Parts: sequence; structure tokens; C-alpha cells
Amino acid sequence: MKVLILYSSKTGFSKRYAQWLAESLNCQAIPFKERKSVNGHDYEKIILFGGLYAGQMSGLKWLKSKLPALSGKRLAAVAVGCAPADGPDLSESMTKLLGDTPEIKGFYCQGGLDYEHMGAVDRAMMAALRAALKSKPDKAEMLAGISQSFDGTKREYLDPVIQWAREP
Repeated sequence: MKVLILYSSKTGFSKRYAQWLAESLNCQAIPFKERKSVNGHDYEKIILFGGLYAGQMSGLKWLKSKLPALSGKRLAAVAVGCAPADGPDLSESMTKLLGDTPEIKGFYCQGGLDYEHMGAVDRAMMAALRAALKSKPDKAEMLAGISQSFDGTKREYLDPVIQWAREP
């Protein structure tokens, strides 16, 4: 089984999951920016990990653009975000991400927030979100969850991805 794992990671959570999966499947995880150094046609399965930002997944637009050329390959996209995996809006978010591409199997893994390693633009966006949430009492739990850095990664969140990858 030849598996290609690509990851796009700003603060390290997608990279961590990609590396954990690579260990489990005995293959390599390659940074998204190095994707041109590999030939997707050499692989049976391609798994993309990317951060989920404002409803968009890093790298997914690229993967969708490659669909005609990757016909016959098994493809998966693993969105990594700060929301809990059992969040009420998660199913809807994943449907919006992948609804028009049934060729791509979608997965979600909770990552976290790392304000220290976040870029200035992302920190400013998070500050604006926190400010907006302060005026919404029904969003107090969400505000508390994004008010400081945290790491919500767990290896077991990869179990469905590992199961999918091991299927023929």
C-alpha cells in the first residue's frame, strides 16, 4: 500500500497528526509546500491534512483541482481545527467543505490554538472573534475555549483515518 501524506500546518497541529499517521502506516508525511517534489500517480492513497480556518481547509482547493488527474486514487482530507470533534456544527462544516466532492473522504481531528506560534493576521482575527463573542452570552463557552492556547490533539482521533487507509 503506497500512501502519500501531505500536510499544511501553521502552528503544528496538522503536522503532528500527519506524522502520527505516517508512523502508524509506515510511510512519510510531506509538507504541502513540497508537494511538487512527489508524483501523486506513484501512490494508491493520498491523505491531506490541513488547518480549518473560517470554514476553509488549507490545501483542499488544490486537492480538488487535482481530482481529474487523480481518478482511481483513494483520497482523504483531514481537517484539523480547534473545535471539539463532537461539536454541534461539525457535520455541517464538513458537508460544506466536501459536499461537492464525493471522491474525497472527509475526516476531522481536533487540534488546538497556539497563540505564541500564530501569525499576526491570525492573532488579529482571533482577537476580533473574541471581541464579537463577548457581547453574546450564549457563546460564553466558545469564548472561554478560544481565550488561551491549548492542545486538544489525541492519537485516537486518527483511528478512523487509519482504518480507512488500511482498507483495500
